[in-house]
Amino acid sequence: MKKIISNAKGLAIALIGAVLAKYTHIPLPWLLGPLLAALLMGSIGQPLSCHPHWRKGGQIIIGMALGLYFTPALVQAIVSYWTFILLGILWSLVLGTMLAVLQYRINGLDWATAWFSSAIGSASEMVNIAEQYHAQVDKVVAAHSLRIVILVVLVPIFMGLYFQAEWSNLVVQDTEYYGFFQVLVFFLLALCAGKVFHYFNLLNAWILGPLTILGLLSFFGILQLRFPEWFIALGQLCIGWSLGSKFPFSFLKNSKKFIGLTFLFNLLGLALSIIFALLLIRLSHADAQILILGLSPGGIAEMSLMAKALGLAVPIVVAFQLSRLIFVILTIRFFYQRSLQLFFKSIDKS
Repeated sequence: MKKIISNAKGLAIALIGAVLAKYTHIPLPWLLGPLLAALLMGSIGQPLSCHPHWRKGGQIIIGMALGLYFTPALVQAIVSYWTFILLGILWSLVLGTMLAVLQYRINGLDWATAWFSSAIGSASEMVNIAEQYHAQVDKVVAAHSLRIVILVVLVPIFMGLYFQAEWSNLVVQDTEYYGFFQVLVFFLLALCAGKVFHYFNLLNAWILGPLTILGLLSFFGILQLRFPEWFIALGQLCIGWSLGSKFPFSFLKNSKKFIGLTFLFNLLGLALSIIFALLLIRLSHADAQILILGLSPGGIAEMSLMAKALGLAVPIVVAFQLSRLIFVILTIRFFYQRSLQLFFKSIDKS
């Protein structure tokens, strides 16, 4: 009962944050509002509770929403970006290595913690691997969460200033909404797909499982309507609330140096990624906003939500983020061992 009450309180405050963000015209209010509200409560010693199921639910909803974008025309458009996707993968390796060196030399982390907290991959997968190399798991989790928070807050601001992007005037398909019971059926179908992906230990199961099943239905023309706005808003609220709740007061109080330097390093990483994207834009005719979101060191859910809000080709942004994520997860152990040989002239036997 205590957990239910604390989660109900967290949900209420997250919802208040979303409503305030909406009426103050903050970009992505249903994502940023709960996130900022949770961060504020954590900073004053009243951290919000958020059961992991809320984040899973939010990921399922976002995966469902993204699946509707996988029409044949947009899937075909991904092919024209394959060179940029490859460059994005290589950039993630360079950027992750640079951030790891900064964390090791300036922030004083051991190399395992520095390496796995700096890899541009999914937090859950990086934590699972980092545990095998005796890294400080709490700092790995915090570094990845902080990176996503920085991107979710600052990328919309940059897009608004540089491109005069209108976050309130969304590009919306001229189709009808699914009804409540149809949404419920699709949610149960997506939940089953997520469970299958999770059972086989596939990466980002709760986003990619729902995205895969609904993407296939959309690709073959079975899905023609849209999900209601309240449903998408609920998914964003769960994601934002979960991200903000990862920074309790005790961690903020006891890790000020780590958080401060990690914030600066990730800010530098974001700036360099945007500069890299702008250079590629100068050398090509690719869509500038797609390249910036695709090359940003974020997550599939967060970057795709921004693409959706801007009316961009969501599957292309997903392809950027997913390709990088798969590459990092499959090669992170190999490059960790190589980094030990390169920087320390020794091999970790663990």
